[in-house]
Parts: sequence; structure tokens; C-alpha cells
Amino acid sequence: MPRLPRSARPLLPVLMLALALSAPASARAAVCAPAGCPSVFRFVNFEAVAPGASVEGLGAVHPDLRISSVPWTLGPSCAAGSAAGIEEGNSFPFDAYSTLTGGTNGCLSGTRGFADEPNCVLDYDFAFAPGVTVGCFGIRILDFGDYFPYGGATHTVTLTGYDASNAVVNVTQLIVTGGEDLPGGDACISQAGPPGNTVMAVAGFGIVKVTLRFDGFPDPNVGYDDIAFCELTSPTPVRSRSWGTLKSHHR
Repeated sequence: MPRLPRSARPLLPVLMLALALSAPASARAAVCAPAGCPSVFRFVNFEAVAPGASVEGLGAVHPDLRISSVPWTLGPSCAAGSAAGIEEGNSFPFDAYSTLTGGTNGCLSGTRGFADEPNCVLDYDFAFAPGVTVGCFGIRILDFGDYFPYGGATHTVTLTGYDASNAVVNVTQLIVTGGEDLPGGDACISQAGPPGNTVMAVAGFGIVKVTLRFDGFPDPNVGYDDIAFCELTSPTPVRSRSWGTLKSHHR
């Protein structure tokens, strides 16, 4: 769907509301910061990811993290597996979003992040290496709220953490009600504030998977940056499978 010029889009009142459910307030307040992590703090700022490089699969951006894109089932979607690194001021591999003051892919935390193709939507799964559980997971979402081509009065992004039994540990939602093109929906004008520059996080014991899901009326042109997670357990070591080891076990 073609993106309309900002001047042609209506400016309507918008209310942002973030909800966090099922986790202690102290855990939520940490927002995956080093000071709030009792074990190993991990942080991925994507500065080492080249524009156009895939961010998907275990180890693509961190040895203990697997990013997987999931087709959005509520409308037009990109091909799963197409999420890639982006760079501020660089339209390769795509101009994921545009800002009023920062231009193409503007106001990432550094100069790089990741995204999917503009004018389509992908959901995301975040999982961890075998043996790893986390107590907190956070991700920055940029430029959400200034473009709603699918209509709708409410626009919701949901981040959910699950344990090994697939039970919900914690849920956080970013909810925008009203219209588009508010200053707060621009990644640069919002200046690290919701909804255009928002860190969403879930917290709780034993999280093994986190999902990011859009409702039926999303902003399809967004970027992502600054993934943080607090490891509560370490990766399972890989046992040696050399021929000598196998022979000794057989004897």
C-alpha cells in the first residue's frame, strides 16, 4: 500500500497507554537494565550488524539469541525471514521508516538497528540458546504511531513472555488510540518517549520465549533497536563427539 505524504494525513488526538501485567513492579521497573539484573546482562545495539545482513536465526546478532520473523496473519505481510539490519540515512536494504527531522531510518540509538520492508507487517519471536532462561527482555520500537493505513481506532503492540511450558509469564502492551501523524509517533520528535521511541519489556522467572505481535491496525513502517535480556541460566555446553570419546564410551 503506498504511503501518503505526511501533509496529506490527518492529525487527530492520540492517547498512548502502556500496560504491564503479571510481574512484580520491582521487576518491571528494571526494564532490563544492568543494575536490575541479578545474573548476566546481555545487550545488542546492532552497531555490528551491516545494512542488509539478516538478523534472524540463533547467533545472528548474539550467540544466545534467536530472532525469527512470523507472517502477520491479519493483512499484507512480508516474507518470513526477511528482517535485516538497517542504517540511519541509508535506504539499503530499505527505507523502513522516515522521520520529519532525522530522515531515513532516523534516530536509532546509534546508527544501526533492524527492520522489515516498508508497507507490510511482520510479527516476531525471540527465543534463546538451549539451557538459557531470562528474567527480563526488552526491545526498542521506533516510529510507531505516525502512519495507520489500515484504519482502526485502537492500535496495539503486545510483547509476551512465556516459560518452558508455554505459560504466560508477563505481558506488556503499547496502545495508541485515535489517529496518526502525531509528533509523538515520530522516532526523532518523540525523543525517547512513547509511542514513537518506546522500550517495551517483559519480566519474570524462567522466560524462554518472547513474542511481539501487532493487532489488525498497525503502523507497518517501524524500526527496532536495543535488545536487552538478563540471563538467569547459562547455555547448555555441547558435549564432545570425537571418535576417541565415542570409542571410550563404548568400551
